[in-house]
Amino acid sequence: MGYTYRVEKERANRSVSFFAYARIDRAGAKGFSPIFITAALSVLVLALVAGWEVNQSVHAKNTDVTGSTQNSPLSATVSNTVSTATSSDPISAIGGVILDQLEGAYQQMQASGTYSTSTAQSAAESLAPYVVAPVSYPTFSAADIHTDPNISSARMLTYRSDLRDSFAPLLKNTQPEYEIFAYYVDTKDASYLTKLRSVAQNYRDAANLTAKVVTPADAVTYQVGILNAMEEFAATLDAMANHADDPFASVALLRTYNQAESDMLTSFNALIAYEKQKQQ
Repeated sequence: MGYTYRVEKERANRSVSFFAYARIDRAGAKGFSPIFITAALSVLVLALVAGWEVNQSVHAKNTDVTGSTQNSPLSATVSNTVSTATSSDPISAIGGVILDQLEGAYQQMQASGTYSTSTAQSAAESLAPYVVAPVSYPTFSAADIHTDPNISSARMLTYRSDLRDSFAPLLKNTQPEYEIFAYYVDTKDASYLTKLRSVAQNYRDAANLTAKVVTPADAVTYQVGILNAMEEFAATLDAMANHADDPFASVALLRTYNQAESDMLTSFNALIAYEKQKQQ
């Protein structure tokens, strides 16, 4: 099923605080603002409403369902079912869960005489905020951080220098990740997925190097934050590459991407704030 995503070119002109922190100057640095959810919604609507293929399934089952969709807990059911899936890859279960929920909604609308294109679209749109892709990744805690009791400004400067070295793998990332994914969606050229996985590995390599950095005792929270954010972002990019041909999973992963991107921004901004405070 074909679908496209809108890529905002103006984001390419913004700077990213953590790239600036690492002294990474690159054309097209991404601006860390969320991909428009309306784009993701359009994918979901096109994938589910255009044709409503569950129609045939419902008639085949000939299930007698009464009631209305207005009180149907579609959102909670989708979210809970996916999050508790026993599959080794719960993301792959998202499509089936959504179709099951829409099939039930269709039955209810047919039984109550409320089915129409608009009510079908409304049912699909109501699911979107709750279609979440669970992504697993290694996490760090304060106990994992190598610390130095020296919390002087001079020690902070050494820490900053060490981080710049550990962030070096990020220098290899010269194109916004969402843009790489969008190009694959448009072209189906597998080289873009290879590139996306390479970008993910660069984040993972940076996290591995950063985990070895000796951290001032008063910066442990910030160190944990950036490590977890990089691991989360890497895992999300890998999941996007692995499920790029599944429109249901892709919509859910775009939401996950937005959160991972936000977590990156938050963690690195906190680190920069720490640095500035130490220089006062």
